[in-house]
Amino acid sequence: MVSYEKLTPPSNGGVIRFDNGQPVVPDNPIVPFIRGDGTGVDIWPATQKVIDAAVAKAYGGSKAIEWFKVYAGDEACDL
Repeated sequence: MVSYEKLTPPSNGGVIRFDNGQPVVPDNPIVPFIRGDGTGVDIWPATQKVIDAAVAKAYGGSKAIEWFKVYAGDEACDL
């Protein structure tokens, strides 16, 4: 896993990689997200809940996304 100066990736997740051109996705892939400055502040929490619920329903709870918050815009300036 890559190390970062000001960010800490989830410790429970796995990295999505490619093997012979095919994606290899662990049961708990780390997926970065940018919350955003405008409506993202309001929309992202609901979006995350919907995606998490869809993954849980589709995989019967055997898979889950490990979200990794990365920064852009005003939040990045505040780091």
